[in-house]
Amino acid sequence: MLSKKTIGFLLKIGIVAFALFFLYEQLIAKSSFEQFNNADVLQQIKGHYSILIVIVLMMFLNWFLEALKWQFLIKKIEVISFSRSVRAVFSGITVSAFTPNRVGEYGGRVFCLEKADRIQAVFITIIGSMAQLITTIFFGSIGILLLPSLMPEFTQILSLMEYSYPILVFVFLLLNSLLIFIYLNTSVLSLLLSRIKFLNKYEKYNSVFSFYSAEELAKVLLFSVARYTVFTTQFFILLHVFGVVINYTDALVLIMTMLFVISVIPTIAITEIGVRGSVALFLFGLISSNTVGILSATFVMWIINLLLPALIGTAFIFTLKFFRK
Repeated sequence: MLSKKTIGFLLKIGIVAFALFFLYEQLIAKSSFEQFNNADVLQQIKGHYSILIVIVLMMFLNWFLEALKWQFLIKKIEVISFSRSVRAVFSGITVSAFTPNRVGEYGGRVFCLEKADRIQAVFITIIGSMAQLITTIFFGSIGILLLPSLMPEFTQILSLMEYSYPILVFVFLLLNSLLIFIYLNTSVLSLLLSRIKFLNKYEKYNSVFSFYSAEELAKVLLFSVARYTVFTTQFFILLHVFGVVINYTDALVLIMTMLFVISVIPTIAITEIGVRGSVALFLFGLISSNTVGILSATFVMWIINLLLPALIGTAFIFTLKFFRK
């Protein structure tokens, strides 16, 4: 019979092995684009090393903001240091590398906690993810509504959308208003769940949604907006590094739309880089024929924002505690 310590160590080895394997598969997957060539990427990066360093530093800013957000949220059940929150976030990125739609991120984080209830911690982490998703949907809706202005057939599209476009505006307005209202009033969800009889025995977990005031949830939303600003800026800079000529306004519309589309497409890590590349090619192809530049920017963005943090997280996996005394 294996001891808990041995089982825990084997689990950590397994997580690291799976993460490295799936990340490697993603690196190979990018070769499915015939237009993509490693030599082209390296050639265009020359002379832009200082800019790449800035983008890497922005990556750390991005995930440090996420760590601050999680630290703020999780303090309702356990007060943790910023350094532990950082470890939790990077561990979560590593675990999410081989799980559908990054659901493993929740597990990677909660095993950094020492005393708090882990199921409650999962629900709290979901609240943070909701804030990020709402941010993506809100700005993505704006991007989609502005997208027709970037298309050559703009006049024809507007004539065809004479009635459907106002309906689309109304739908997005209603959707975002509803999402933000529900998010800022999650305590109502706890109240509703408490009235369902068979859920009464889970009151401990249902109550999580009543932990936060509207002001606190608004603060979490601001953290999410700050993160969103960081990685949209990163992508805009990378587009210019790889020679994609585009002004900031047009780039922002396309990036917001791209992030929206990626967020609603179910993926597993092994296919994510392919999805990102395909969506980026379709959208940025509307205004640029620089296929190599678009793919290169997307690929390097993935390396800096996901591959590098996942590799960093492998070191923190060994600090996780699967079993408590």
